[in-house]
Amino acid sequence: MGSLDRLLGRIWLDPEDPTALGLVRIAVVAVLTASLLTHTGAVAEYFSNLAPLQGEWAREAFPSRASVFFWIDDPWAVRAIFAVGVVAHVLWLVGRFTTAASIVAWIVWMSMAGRSPLLYSLPDQLQMVMCTLLMLMPTGRGLSLDARRHGPKPVPVWCRRILMIQIGTLYTATGFLKSGPTWHRDFTALYFTLVNPYNRHFDAAPFFAALQPWVLRPITIVVLWWEILFAAFVLLHALRSVLGRPRWFVDLRWPMLGFGVMMHVGIQIALYVAWFSPLVLSGYLAFLTPDEAKRLVARVTGRIRRRTAS
Repeated sequence: MGSLDRLLGRIWLDPEDPTALGLVRIAVVAVLTASLLTHTGAVAEYFSNLAPLQGEWAREAFPSRASVFFWIDDPWAVRAIFAVGVVAHVLWLVGRFTTAASIVAWIVWMSMAGRSPLLYSLPDQLQMVMCTLLMLMPTGRGLSLDARRHGPKPVPVWCRRILMIQIGTLYTATGFLKSGPTWHRDFTALYFTLVNPYNRHFDAAPFFAALQPWVLRPITIVVLWWEILFAAFVLLHALRSVLGRPRWFVDLRWPMLGFGVMMHVGIQIALYVAWFSPLVLSGYLAFLTPDEAKRLVARVTGRIRRRTAS
């Protein structure tokens, strides 16, 4: 029984330093805040009775959705709630009144996505998922004004585990959904994505056509299998952590996550994906151990102090 308790603790329940989870909070909430601010200027037109779909018609159109804006739809009231949401995001970002701020931020996102779900595409749903997960976690125990005021407190290791599982599920499910000859026979999926006028940033079809046989074709194969195998990587990474990170157990984080960074940077440059890539890359910070997160924070703050001093 004691061995089982130790195993369960290492997998799920053991306390750890809160720095890594605090770093994830800062990165993810920064992306959520930036995404929220892009609604500024059109809040009433999307979520109040000034919207084309309003009142009882909106409630009938989206009966399975929940939103404060179904019932409070005066333009000024909607703008005021949105402003409260912005303040909540800033407080959540810096970690002051973290729990209350995260709940208010979540309610605002739920209300916007519920009131105008057609405004958000499939990649945007990751915003709601990450907001929900972090709202349910004690993210203010480290790298926060709350922690500075009351002292940092340990967090359970399951918090980072859940975030890793979410990213693994995202990639592997997406990999299995990639079907058809463009992914499994012709390997032209990336080419057609890059030249699609719906979401490309620039028209360079002849250039991409020249790259297709020698560059895009092999990358298409690699991307497909990298996504499919990502859940297996998460499982192996968890197993390595449970075993105490032995030297003989190769750390696969850097090749797997390094490829993901390059892929998402390329996607952001070439395609219109809004906040999806920054949000996923922010989630990668969950793969850092608390010690690695502390070294990263010390390095960044050290550089800032040196630049400030000079």
